[in-house]
Parts: sequence; C-alpha cells; structure tokens
Amino acid sequence: MNDPHTRPARVIAAIPAYNEAASICSVVVETRHYVDTVLVIDDGSTDDTPRLADGAGASVIRHDRNRGKAGAIMTAFTAAAEFQADVLVLLDGDGQHDPREIPRLIAPLLAGEADVVVGSRFLDIKNPIPFYRTIGQRTLNLATHLGSGLVCSDSQSGYRALNRRAFTAISLQETFFHGLAVESEMQFEIAAAGLRLAEVPVCVRYDGKARRSPLKHGFGVLYRVAAIAARRWTRPATERPAGNPASSIQ
Repeated sequence: MNDPHTRPARVIAAIPAYNEAASICSVVVETRHYVDTVLVIDDGSTDDTPRLADGAGASVIRHDRNRGKAGAIMTAFTAAAEFQADVLVLLDGDGQHDPREIPRLIAPLLAGEADVVVGSRFLDIKNPIPFYRTIGQRTLNLATHLGSGLVCSDSQSGYRALNRRAFTAISLQETFFHGLAVESEMQFEIAAAGLRLAEVPVCVRYDGKARRSPLKHGFGVLYRVAAIAARRWTRPATERPAGNPASSIQ
C-alpha cells in the first residue's frame, strides 16, 4: 500500500457521534491533522453535534434517527468505499481517543502487515483504567476470544483502523443494546473473513462521567457475545462464512 510507485494511501477517519456537542469540535480539529478527510456519522443527535462538526471541518452524514453504534459504523464503511479510501480510522467522539496516535495505528496497514489494527489499552502503555473496568474488559475479552476463536487484548476498543479489504468484507448486524457489542461482533467477522489482526498500544482518557452504567453495559455486551456465538456456531457448516482462519499479529 505504501509502494512509492503507487499513489499515496487515502486515509479517512470516521467518528460515530450521538449528542457529542461538548467534545466533537476538538476531536474533529485534532483528527484533521492526520487524515485526508474526517467524517462524522451523526447518529440522530438532538443537540448541536452536526452543526459543530461541520463548522470544525468534518463532512457530516446524518441519520434521521438513532440507529446505534453498529449502524453508524456500517454507514462509515459504506462512505469509506464511496470516498475510495485505502484506510479507515474509527475513533469515538467523546475525546477519549488521542488523534495524535493515528500514525501509529495505521502504520501496520500502510506496511501491508495487517488488515485490521486495534488500539489496545492493555499493551505497553499503562492507562489509568478504573479497576472495575479492567475486570469487565478482561471478561469480555475472554468471551469474545472463546466465541470467535481470535485473540485480541482489547476486544472492546473503539479505536481501530481497517484497510479496504477489511471494511468492504465486514458486515455488522448487531442492533440490540444500541449496537454496543459491535466491537465484539467485528472480531467474529474478522475471524470469519480470514483477515489479519494486529494491535498497537494506545492511551485512553477517562476524564468524564460514564453515560451508562458500566455494570449494565458489561453484562449487556456479554449477553450479546453469547448470542452472536450461538447464532454463528449453531448454523449448519455449509451456511457458515467461508474464509481462511484469521491471524492475530502482536
């Protein structure tokens, strides 16, 4: 992808956002330094998120209603294909992810070493993650690993990057619980499609109060991971997705 005889890779960042008026401007402005285009997928916000994102320089795609995170990400996948992106970066609109880490996140894709790169909170960089969150994340990691057959140290990270092969191959269906099990579902899809997964360490900020109960969120995602696994592995073998086993690159 980074062959000097080919055109430079086109990198697009997509930010799913629902009522993120307090932070969306700074996230868009900072992200624009590292990508060619910033897309904000406004998922039916009732505040000024779309207007502020547009004013900060993002291209805004609006949902007429709240479709959940999975719906927003699928819109991002479709838009990335239409924009003829080579690399799609996904990050949250609440300011937890640091856009300055985008070059590190996309490096394995540009080098042709991976199809999907996950920004992990649990690798080299020590993040100040609350203890209860760490326990919950580890539990979800294990459940997602056992269900998908693919190892990832941070299965719930929303900070990730995909090349064109990946974002055109992955199809997300999760709508239950506002689609918040989408990262786990993506891991199932990566495994089914035989895509190469890599991880890089990232920092995450936990400055604000959580919008949802972490306990309720964790149990909701765990329930959906079990449902996704059951749905996939009870299908007849002839109906299961074909593809080479995915690899996890550390």
